Amino acid sequence: MPSTLLTGANSFVAAHIINALIEAGHHVTGTVRRASSADEIFALHPEWKDHLDIVVVDDFTNQTRWEDLFKTNQFDHVAHVAAPLVDIPGTTDYDTHFYHPNVEGNLSLLRAAHNFGSPSLKSIVVTGSINAATTGSPDELSAGPITSTTWVPISQDEARALKSNAYMSYCSGKKEGEHAIWNFVEQQKPTFSVTVFLPALIFGPPIEPLHGGVKGLHYSAGVIYSLINGTYDKIPDTTFPSYIDVRDLATAHVRALTEERVKNKRLLIGGRKSTYTDLVRGLGKAEVLKGRKLPEESGEDLRVTLARIEADEANTILMGGEGGFRSLEVTMRDTAERLVELEREG
Repeated sequence: MPSTLLTGANSFVAAHIINALIEAGHHVTGTVRRASSADEIFALHPEWKDHLDIVVVDDFTNQTRWEDLFKTNQFDHVAHVAAPLVDIPGTTDYDTHFYHPNVEGNLSLLRAAHNFGSPSLKSIVVTGSINAATTGSPDELSAGPITSTTWVPISQDEARALKSNAYMSYCSGKKEGEHAIWNFVEQQKPTFSVTVFLPALIFGPPIEPLHGGVKGLHYSAGVIYSLINGTYDKIPDTTFPSYIDVRDLATAHVRALTEERVKNKRLLIGGRKSTYTDLVRGLGKAEVLKGRKLPEESGEDLRVTLARIEADEANTILMGGEGGFRSLEVTMRDTAERLVELEREG
């Protein structure tokens, strides 16, 4: 049975990766920042208890904590999900909230794995973001396709000068954190492989512990909830015109751990077109939402600059092509069903 370390175990994406890893026969060691998070995970998913251990790493930039884990465990793989988020109130300082945790959060884990992960450790897969490649502005999207060699055109100094613009700080932080990964791989030549995924918006049913039910939703689930709870009379402007279903992303993570063809690669994944108009049309087909008034069409989809995302390599190797992904209607249906369930729970 493969032993896999997963960071940020109580997050949206990580919860689905845990599920996929367990289904694939892995024993998972998940990290969280607080011991109470472990209780919350098992309260929500008692079926994971025989397949998941939870350990506390209160600071994922602390190399010593990662070294302790590698010294006392023989991990075959790592799925590195833990990273700073953009939608947390008060996280506005570039260096403190974005640059340092992105760069050191990656390097501390990589150094520890390099020093103490051998000989068992074979691969590390990192959940990156398409925001390391683009902010999604119309100018950037119309300039050409987003490829594995595209980097967001924001320097550290520019991000610092923007001060309270958390989104630009987030994009720059993702870029610098990923640069740190590839510089490490080139200079240290570790025995394990590294793969970084660059997904766009990630939609799907939230199965992670939530504080306050629908009031505690992460960003993307909050987007969908705002489209079904009466927040908008008309469909708002699309924030980013592409998505992937979180369950498909989780599957790609698990398959990438052992897939030779994606070792030491930076990979766009998914890349499907989606406007908020597409989302509402998909939600309109969900049986659980019958009788709800959804936002009226506003023509926003006609104003969107679509993203040309070259994700064929990962999509083909890991998902068998477009047919391996869930449809937008399925993603919206399943997300709506979970959101309504959380709404009823209060």
